[in-house]
Amino acid sequence: MRFTSTVELGGKTATGIEVPASVITELGSGKRPAVTVTVNGYCYRSTVASMGGRFMVPLSGGW
Repeated sequence: MRFTSTVELGGKTATGIEVPASVITELGSGKRPAVTVTVNGYCYRSTVASMGGRFMVPLSGGW
């Protein structure tokens, strides 16, 4: 599954990518599904977290 999102800075160091709720529903593996993220050709594994009512994937602040 692919979607496009914007990298967001929350606070001083928290960086993340919002995952649309429709994507979480389509994944169908609970509210913290394991995902593989690709940013500028670099891939990494992570899980989706619920933060403030939104689904986010963490991203290192060095991007």
